[in-house]
Parts: sequence; C-alpha cells; structure tokens
Amino acid sequence: MALQDIQVTIDIQRPSPRVGLGRPLILAESASTTSTYTEYASIDDLVKDYAETTTVYKKAAAVFAQANAPDIVAVATYSATGGGDPSTGLTIVAAFEKYFGNAWNFLLLPDAIASERLAVSNALEAHKFKFLVLKVETQDELAQYISNSRTICYYHPSKTGEELDAAIIGEAASLQVGSITWKFRKNLVGITPVDITSDDLKAIHAAGANMYVEKAGIPQTSEGITATGQYIDILHGQDWVKVNGENSLQLLLSDNDKIPSNSIGVSMASSVLTTVLTTATQNGIIEKDVNGNALFSVTATPIDQIPKTDREKRIYSGLSFQYTPQGAVHEMTVTGTIVEE
Repeated sequence: MALQDIQVTIDIQRPSPRVGLGRPLILAESASTTSTYTEYASIDDLVKDYAETTTVYKKAAAVFAQANAPDIVAVATYSATGGGDPSTGLTIVAAFEKYFGNAWNFLLLPDAIASERLAVSNALEAHKFKFLVLKVETQDELAQYISNSRTICYYHPSKTGEELDAAIIGEAASLQVGSITWKFRKNLVGITPVDITSDDLKAIHAAGANMYVEKAGIPQTSEGITATGQYIDILHGQDWVKVNGENSLQLLLSDNDKIPSNSIGVSMASSVLTTVLTTATQNGIIEKDVNGNALFSVTATPIDQIPKTDREKRIYSGLSFQYTPQGAVHEMTVTGTIVEE
C-alpha cells in the first residue's frame, strides 16, 4: 500500500486525475508460485510476455483496441494452488490484496471461476474503493453480486471470444471522471450487441447488470450501474474526490516546511480541499444549483476544539466536507399534443 499521511473517507447520505483512475489490472492465474506485477504501455510490449493465445493477451487487446484506451494496462499473477504462503504461491484474493495499493482502478479476472470471482468481489467491497468488472454469461451468477456496489457486471451470453468487460474499460474508464455516463457507450471495437426483448432487458437491469444492445441502430451499453443498482459515474467520481483530496493534502504537508497548528494551518488545509471540490464541480462530479453555485461545503473545526489526544499526536481531525453528486439523463418521457384544424 502506498505510504500517506492523509486518509479521506466518504460516506454517502441518501438521497444522494485521469492517471490511475482509468487503468485496469488484469489479475491472471499462473503456473508459477511467484506472483508478479508488471505494467505495459502497449499490446506490443505485453505480447512479449503473454502470447496472443493467452487470456491475458485477449483482455489487454480488447482494452488497447478502444479509442480511449488508458496509458497503462497492468498484469498481476496468482497461483490457484497457493494458500497465501509465499512458498506455494498467492491465492487470487491474497494477490488482489497485495497489489490493491498500486495505481489501477478497474480489475479484470480472465481465469477466475465463479467462486473466486465472488471472493474477490467481496474483498474489494470491504475497501469501498476501485471496481471489479466482470463479463457474466449466466443469469444465475448475477445474483451473488447483488450486494456489492463495487462490482460491475456485463451480461453477455453466447458471445464467445468477446471481451466486453475489457472493452468497456478501454472505451470509458480513462475519460475525464465526471464528464460521462456509463450508459450509451457505443461502437465498442470487437463487440457485437445481444438481441434481447425490452422486458428481459429490464430483468437484467433489476438483477444489477448491464448489457451491450442495439438501440436506434447503434450498438451501445444498456445501462451504467453496479451490481447494487448504483450508477458507476457517481462512484467513480467519489474515487476521484478521494484520490485528489488525499494527494493534494499530502502535497500541502510535503511542500511546506511547517503547517502550523493554529487558524493559519486550518485555513491552508481548508483552502486546498475547497480547490479540489471546485475542480470536481468543473469536471461534472459535483452538482450546481439553479444559480450555478457548486453544491458542496467544507467544514474546518478550530484547532482548540480538536480532541487533546489528537493535538498531542499532531493530528488535525477537524476537516470534513459534503457534496451533491451530479446525475445524468438516462431516459426521457415526452408528451405531445395534436391540434386538429
């Protein structure tokens, strides 16, 4: 895990930088007992380690084939026979935990069986940060993820060889956070739409999954939700605020000889956090009111009101914020009137 002195925790009250936040990690099974982590800037680099016939190559190729592909695709390995003991190799969950702190935000599992996918989904949910993205081919499997808000399921049956989970990450994940909704992502390279009735599609959405279908003659994603029905863009925006809040406040501590434990230091920290949230508003993560005012607030408790135990340890625990996330239009209802002459 990366070392840091700042921890931003976000709780959602209902109703309710590009680098790293769009990068995928492909966590693949290996015959080796040694777990590895490698970052690749292109499919040409990756093919030197993973042949075109491997599951890793196929996932990575689907990512890099898209117009908005990220700068890096990371690959880590685990051993199916590992028990968490380094001498016998890492299990899939142990490998996930080992590399969780690296600079990726979307996890792909090319080799995992259903029980392993669920185990990783549950492990990631405990962190409340980053996403697991799955291509699911049976409706029965969807039910096991229904409580996990950080798992994104794409139901894509009878499409052997099509890596929809990887393609959607390559197309959407690295665009500016807050600038898009994950519904209507269209014309994915190497992916064909599934033919399905409207009622059946509604059932898939109710089960917490998305599909790739054709609407108005355009192949596109049918929704942009996680397994709990929460919108991906809202949670991705939450990740942006967390990462940029932590990084900006860490830089404040690192770039100054001293942040005084008085009103000046509190003001400096409050100003930095306000700047982060202002940028989030400009990016479309945070909503504005009818007058164009950003719907966020920053609260900075005076130093003398901070618990003595924190002050003695030089911990300022009085900075907090809240914001209203910006939504998007996914459907429209239009009423028309015919006027007879």
